[in-house]
Amino acid sequence: MPVVQFNQVSEEEKELLYNATALVTYLIGGADNNFDEKERAQSAHLVNIRTEQGDPMLFDYYLDLQVDFAERVAKVEAKYGVDSVNDRTALLVAELEKLNDILPKLDDIYARAYLKALRTLAKGVAEASGGLLGFLEISYEEEHLMGLTMITFE
Repeated sequence: MPVVQFNQVSEEEKELLYNATALVTYLIGGADNNFDEKERAQSAHLVNIRTEQGDPMLFDYYLDLQVDFAERVAKVEAKYGVDSVNDRTALLVAELEKLNDILPKLDDIYARAYLKALRTLAKGVAEASGGLLGFLEISYEEEHLMGLTMITFE
């Protein structure tokens, strides 16, 4: 089902709104230069559960996204999988910064819910590896990026 709130943005902007979840997944998951299966699985799980849980305003977005989320992550990884983690981070941050021009075009409440969902996804991916039984430890690199401060929409 098309996301009504995306009607006022271009196709290119709409694509970035859908890709942002994969960009965040790879940014956080690869921050420690080790994007692993736990992080992939956690991000896919979060996308899937958000089709029915979480903010109802975003259900349509996640229903659309879950159809090809794994492919989106694979494409992001292929496109931004450069050798240097610093270069990769810079490229992903630059791509996510483009949301600063797009989010103000959306309904304010929807844009805030969308950004909150990206930030909780970032936290979920960061918590997917490490720590006790694979949980509860966030690397310094992940913690530094987890707040998605490059997206300044408030």
